[in-house]
Amino acid sequence: MKKTVFSLLCILFAISCNAQSHRFLYEYTFKMDSLDRSKSEKELMVLDIGKEGSRFYSFERAQYDSIRESEMKKAMQSKSTHIDFTHIRDRSKVRTRVTKKYPDYRTTLHTKIGSDHLAVLYEAKMEWLISKETRIIKGLNAQKATGSLGGRQWTAWYTPEIPFQDGPYRFAGLPGLILEVTDSKGDHVFTFAGSHKHTDLQLQEKQKGTPVSEKKFNELWKIYFKDPAKSTRMILGDPDIKITMSDDSGRIIPQAEMIRNNEIRLKEKLLKNNNFIDLILYR
Repeated sequence: MKKTVFSLLCILFAISCNAQSHRFLYEYTFKMDSLDRSKSEKELMVLDIGKEGSRFYSFERAQYDSIRESEMKKAMQSKSTHIDFTHIRDRSKVRTRVTKKYPDYRTTLHTKIGSDHLAVLYEAKMEWLISKETRIIKGLNAQKATGSLGGRQWTAWYTPEIPFQDGPYRFAGLPGLILEVTDSKGDHVFTFAGSHKHTDLQLQEKQKGTPVSEKKFNELWKIYFKDPAKSTRMILGDPDIKITMSDDSGRIIPQAEMIRNNEIRLKEKLLKNNNFIDLILYR
């Protein structure tokens, strides 16, 4: 009886898929330091699917952006020149977003290098090898598929019971929603966590960024990696811009020290964050 009811729910879900937008949640577990795989991070991610495409992003980051935008609107309505962001903390660990345009699943990665917003236009599509192996995930029948993407080998599990040929991050192109996907080393894992129906999803990127090819992005990344503090030096070197900072004791920090501290911080961050999900893009 339970199996019959579940099957009926799946059929009703499938019928309604074309009429409404859907939100799917994924837990993303990742290890950003390849030299210390004992440490892992987790982030709740969202896949919004509509008639014209999909958008994949961090739930925590979306919450932060929503609160920040609300505070700015309040300031504008009250005609205030002061906006207090001190009570708002961005706890997100994933700042990138991925959008796909149907029906050809044209994929764009929305990210940043330094302070520059970029939109990486992917050309190649992932080719899957579908296996006969099956398992149950969250009560859904899932089938195994393997393929390569971004310099990694991936194993995915998709369900034909949810007829969306989409999934987390850049993954798509299987005959059903991708429920789980992991790379061969277990450094990046996406796990299905639930779903909701929606009628007012925002699938358009507000911060679209400068369109670049994968090759151009890689060139820009190499330049940034060699000198991550370049933009800071340019800003502080502008005679029309004056930035004053002090340490915990109240001592005013000289600009040369500010630049040096920022450069050390950025280089340390780059050394620890070396295990990107797309190895080819950041090689």
